[in-house]
Amino acid sequence: MAAGWHKDRRDTQRVAQWRRKLENPNGFRMSIAAERALEEFGGIRVDCEGPGLECARGGFDLDPGLASGEEDRFDAFRDQVGSDLFPLGEAYNGQAFLAIDGMGRVYLLGDRIQLLGANIHSALDSILVGRLPRG
Repeated sequence: MAAGWHKDRRDTQRVAQWRRKLENPNGFRMSIAAERALEEFGGIRVDCEGPGLECARGGFDLDPGLASGEEDRFDAFRDQVGSDLFPLGEAYNGQAFLAIDGMGRVYLLGDRIQLLGANIHSALDSILVGRLPRG
């Protein structure tokens, strides 16, 4: 794939760098679900636009470092989803953050939070085909 993804992709070195950069006593905590999603898809950027199934299709940039300094924003939604959230990157040309909870569910996060997919695969598919988030 031109974006850099391939079957069995595991970029553990880059994930370790993101962990060092983002985890601190008052910062993010990387869950196993976040680690696995980023090992497979971290660092991938896809530009996409146009009409979709339910809304406009979009792209994403899976770089959790884009959310550096946004810990308070992610924390504000912890109680609503019942889990800590870890950043995955941005979607829709930086209009929203992508966040993952401890169970692997992926959300769009801006002024509000919306469930995008039950896992990273369904979330990225929703963005690329133009499926509306839930919530």
